[in-house]
Amino acid sequence: MNKNQIIPQMFDVRPVDETGDLDWEKIESAGGDVDISGIFEKDYIAAKEVKKPIREEASVYQLGKAFKSDEVPIYQEFSGELPEDMEAKIEYSEQGMGSMEYLDDEFPEEEKESDFTKYAEEKIAPSFKTAPWNFNFRKIALSFAGATLAITLVIGGFTFLNRGLAIKDKVLGVSKEGYTDLMSAIESIKGQDFQRSSLEFSNAYDNFSQASKDLDTMGSFLVDITRFFPGVSKLSSGKNAVEAGKHISLAGESLNEVVKIIYSLENPLSTDGSQDISLLSIFESTEKEIIKAREELKKAQENLDKIKIDDLPEDKRGEFVALKNKLPSATETIDKFLNNSHIFVDLLGGNGPRKYLFLFQNNQEMRATGGFIGSYGLLDISDGKIRKFFVDGIFNPDGQLKDKIVPPKPIQKVSAAWSMHDSNWFPDFPTSAEKAIVFYEKTGGPTADGIITITPTIMEKLLEITGPIEMEDYGVVLDSENFIEKTQQEVEVDYDKEENRPKKILADLAPIVLNKVFNAKDIKSISKTLGVISDGLDQKHILLYSQNEYLQNIISEQGWSGEVLSTPKDYISVINTNINGYKTDGIIKESINHLAEIKQDGSIINTVTITRKHNGGNEEHEWWNKVNANYLRLYVPKGSTLLSVEGQTIEFNDSPLDYDALGFKRDADVQREESEMTINVESGTRTYEDAGKTVFANWTYVSPQETLTLKYTYLLPFKLAFSDDAPADSYSLFAQKQSGSIGSDFVSEVKYPTNWEVHWSYPEDVKKSDGSLKIETKLDIDRFLGSVFLKK
Repeated sequence: MNKNQIIPQMFDVRPVDETGDLDWEKIESAGGDVDISGIFEKDYIAAKEVKKPIREEASVYQLGKAFKSDEVPIYQEFSGELPEDMEAKIEYSEQGMGSMEYLDDEFPEEEKESDFTKYAEEKIAPSFKTAPWNFNFRKIALSFAGATLAITLVIGGFTFLNRGLAIKDKVLGVSKEGYTDLMSAIESIKGQDFQRSSLEFSNAYDNFSQASKDLDTMGSFLVDITRFFPGVSKLSSGKNAVEAGKHISLAGESLNEVVKIIYSLENPLSTDGSQDISLLSIFESTEKEIIKAREELKKAQENLDKIKIDDLPEDKRGEFVALKNKLPSATETIDKFLNNSHIFVDLLGGNGPRKYLFLFQNNQEMRATGGFIGSYGLLDISDGKIRKFFVDGIFNPDGQLKDKIVPPKPIQKVSAAWSMHDSNWFPDFPTSAEKAIVFYEKTGGPTADGIITITPTIMEKLLEITGPIEMEDYGVVLDSENFIEKTQQEVEVDYDKEENRPKKILADLAPIVLNKVFNAKDIKSISKTLGVISDGLDQKHILLYSQNEYLQNIISEQGWSGEVLSTPKDYISVINTNINGYKTDGIIKESINHLAEIKQDGSIINTVTITRKHNGGNEEHEWWNKVNANYLRLYVPKGSTLLSVEGQTIEFNDSPLDYDALGFKRDADVQREESEMTINVESGTRTYEDAGKTVFANWTYVSPQETLTLKYTYLLPFKLAFSDDAPADSYSLFAQKQSGSIGSDFVSEVKYPTNWEVHWSYPEDVKKSDGSLKIETKLDIDRFLGSVFLKK
């Protein structure tokens, strides 16, 4: 081996030529004095090549890699004086650090021409001794790396600067072209020119790749480590910026394919039979592209994280911060989609034929899980292909029900027998969903694999996207503003009495709306539609249930199940059930005020005040001018003790029939609820347990233009406690929104002793005053309030 051959693993930095030899032309061209300050410590390290390893099993570690001891030099520790002919000037500080200054013109000319290793052996090695085996690897590595970097920066300085200035404009030029291509690609997608957008994403990638290659000519290792050094970090930031551009371009290409597929999708629920679409195949195709996009976006994020914002032009910093902040949420959304992809496969019939029952719950007439079930639909799907979908009035299958089942006591006021349209009695949606599936089976329908519920609120929001829809057969034009009013008029008054299908307008409207949504095919409309679905799930205007236990667990984890949730401390949920109160819930304004008073001994007394204002009475339609009749249930922590109730109507209900004599069957859950129920004869309050909670229930009535105030006071079943071992304790409230409700105004206040202090509280914007925490919000989604207390 040539003695001046530098071992690549050890000296993988410049200045060397392509063969690995020292490039003396580059070294000499640097010229001038070279000052390396603070690099070498007092104990200097050098290297001496040996032909035999000290021990056959010995390993030497160089820059994180292990090599046999006969393949690399052995480190030596310097103990003597540097030879005079090195012409080195060394000054040591008190800390043992110094500066070494090599004067290029003082270095012996003949030594430049000679073999460097021979020179080291003859003139330097005698002054060194073998280092002990337990020397500090980290110290050596850092010193060596620092020295190597300093030498590289200095010797290559002029070349680096000259080359940097030469390629600066070139890199900026192609980077700007890449950015322009990205923006053009996005515009092409909006214009549905997918061939052009694909080409522009490809061009963007090529431009960013060229910029990256240009920067690499300065040395990829050198460019990367400049981010750790002030003054030259712009080079690394620029490199990471163009690398991020490359990855975003590739992600764009994949997402372009996804959008292209979505745009080509026709309405799978079309009834004309012209479509033979496999939604499963479409899903699988898009999933592959989404996976590619996710990986590229994550790589782009890694590059963006390495960019120093101070290295960017001031006018670009805002855009950079915005992109950097949006990217994690984008990848999180993609991850969430991909992590739940198996749900979609099963829902689309990828694991066998599936049948889904759609329940349309009218939240103008509130029931426990969202509203009165006036219409239903059945979707039959297999291998991603929709075999059948129809919508019909709920009373058609209910009329086929042969079994006679005793309904819950409050329902007996309007229905002598229990059936599917009253099946959503329990606020815990999985429980009510199971009842609906059983009822549908008993009417002669197939066994449903799952249930999807929808309220009119979703249809209103979809009409905001589609715009007005003309229903020629009914002589009306429906839009988001008049949808409730016009459809209610048709259902209640204007329907064909001979045909006797009052819900027919809804069955006819559904496919038209879906056609409008699918045919819109622009980014804005698609984005809005997805937003409607997402908000509908969060606000519980859409509920999901699956008979598959595994899928149901996932639905529950996502918060889409509408179940009554288990909580460790305080809990509140107000459940309104309209019983013969017409459609008056659509015109009721409700507010809920929750007050928790923590006493000195840690006990807690809650006061919940529910205010319901009826804004009807002067409306054009009579169904908004009726008395609102409501069976109200307040769900609180299990074991709570009712202290008082005000504002309710005292009412007791007798069964309209002798159910036992007539041979009616009894539902086990209803029977359990009513057998364990206690009724206070003075207040008319029913108290029982359901879904792991204690329930207080009363009848309430509010007439048009009147306001009802209902107040419950009760003692919670737990206390806050402090001790030397546990000097802090916490209070938390989970306020659960009733599924399908528009959302009540909500205020929650926690009062605590003045000799306590709040150590932590949530949410961050909670209002704090002496001895009080308070939030004011809208109960359009579930809300949480938490605090940790310490005694002063």
